[in-house]
Amino acid sequence: MKRVNVLLGGPKSEYPEEMNSIKAIPGPWVGADRGSLYLVQNGVIPEIAMGDFDSINKKEQKLLKDNISNFYKFPPEKNDTDSELCLLAAREKFNAQEYIIYGGTGGRIDHFLVNLFLPFDRRFFDFYDKLYFKSANNTIRFFKPGSYTVYHEHGMKYIGFINLGPVTRLNLVNAKYKLKDFSADHPVSWASNEFIGDSIDFNFGSGVIAVIQSSDAKQNKKG
Repeated sequence: MKRVNVLLGGPKSEYPEEMNSIKAIPGPWVGADRGSLYLVQNGVIPEIAMGDFDSINKKEQKLLKDNISNFYKFPPEKNDTDSELCLLAAREKFNAQEYIIYGGTGGRIDHFLVNLFLPFDRRFFDFYDKLYFKSANNTIRFFKPGSYTVYHEHGMKYIGFINLGPVTRLNLVNAKYKLKDFSADHPVSWASNEFIGDSIDFNFGSGVIAVIQSSDAKQNKKG
């Protein structure tokens, strides 16, 4: 299967604009906690729903149980986040080429950091480069050593490169601020780099790099 969509919980304001036409988004859905409720309320039945569901009431939980065949409720005191549970279940069921995760890059900083450092969780090491987080003002993708082209997401003119651990021979070819054969033995970020065209090319020799595209928050765009 080419792609699977995972909808995380959180406020609707964190979802990108494409979620306004959710039925037009290709691929099956997996819902995490309140994300499952959003799907059902918008006419999409997820293949899997997982979480502790502590953010929705009993009536809403019954709605999910009555409509979703694979509904799994866990106690709040668990070792994994709802996001992690859903991603692992999605991989086991679908083994897709890409997992589009809606939400999870804004809001609570603890949730953001858990998702940012997923590549270092041994359970995700075989597919972390297939994860693609998309929210209203941010996207996150992870890369193994190699050469890549990243395309400009609509409305997100900023791009940051964060090496999660040691990295060697990083080159940014056509970004606003270039790098040549850069290496670091500890985590470093290059925030507020910018697109000067439709894409940015980069390559590196070793390590794990997170690439974050972002836009100004809506409240900062008024001026």
